[in-house]
Amino acid sequence: MAGALAERVFVDKITSVGFSAPEVLERRPFRLQDAARYPLFPPELVELMGDLLTPEQQAEVAVAITVTARKR
Repeated sequence: MAGALAERVFVDKITSVGFSAPEVLERRPFRLQDAARYPLFPPELVELMGDLLTPEQQAEVAVAITVTARKR
């Protein structure tokens, strides 16, 4: 599953649809160059973000998580 949600909201949503014991296994930076690979981020937006964000901000525009859970 993929999406742009706060970690707590994501965990709450998967719990509400019947999963239990969610556990975040991994957190990793989602960089601007990673965003450029997705259609949600057209080239014009990536270019604008590159102009507006500092190199430090470009290195982590979001955090990608890997979660495991059990189906109830």
